[in-house]
Amino acid sequence: MVYFECQKCNETVKKPKLAKHLQCCGSFYVSCIDCSKVFRWDEWEAHTTCMSEAQKYQGNLYNAKENVNKGQVKQDAWIEGITKMVEDPNSTINPTTKSLLQRLLGFDNIPRKQKPFGNFVKNSLKLWNDKQIADMWAVIEVVNAAAKASADKARAEAEAAKKAAKEEAAAKEAAATAKEELKTVKKAQSEYMSEFKAATGAVEDATAALTFFKEGALEAFEALKERNEEWEPPPKKVKVAEEEAPAEEPAVEAETVPAETVPEAVAS
Repeated sequence: MVYFECQKCNETVKKPKLAKHLQCCGSFYVSCIDCSKVFRWDEWEAHTTCMSEAQKYQGNLYNAKENVNKGQVKQDAWIEGITKMVEDPNSTINPTTKSLLQRLLGFDNIPRKQKPFGNFVKNSLKLWNDKQIADMWAVIEVVNAAAKASADKARAEAEAAKKAAKEEAAAKEAAATAKEELKTVKKAQSEYMSEFKAATGAVEDATAALTFFKEGALEAFEALKERNEEWEPPPKKVKVAEEEAPAEEPAVEAETVPAETVPEAVAS
């Protein structure tokens, strides 16, 4: 809860009661108790939260703790909503209920639930009229509904922002992955082109070598052909076979016939 000090009468006033005090006192300036900042009569309403005493006296050495005053901030926003509704000149709140609510806003820690609220009003305002308490709670319900709608909207916006941030992070990650994959593809393409050029060079070298070999073979064949055409075979040597002398017949030896066997006629 923010407290202000009136610059005319030096009275310390809670924010919910400040508007009424300024109307009665006629002061044009107030100062915040916590931060000592001076506000004009039409500026103080925007000052909803302020620094704590620790932050005020520790200065740059102060380390803020998260969610320390979360409940108090919620309570202050709720009280602020009730104050604006009560002070709205176009509101349809009956004067009795409005007066009771203005008295109630002077207290701290007003319950936000119906049953504790009724007990608090009875004990604080000494009010035992259930009809008047119900009328006061009807105004509170309107504020609660507006606060709930505002909280739901803020929650939906936060979830949408969180989802958008998550999708953006996923998109960035996908873009980074795609970029790395593109680098890999380009590197593979470059290596493939290098290998293709090397293979093309090898094919060209092999083709040149084959052409050279073919031309050399053709030249050798033509040279061999010309040599064969110019070459004449040497004359053939005719071998005359020597006539063989007839083989001599073997001499037949005459048989010696004994004399006594030879006829006489022949012997004579």
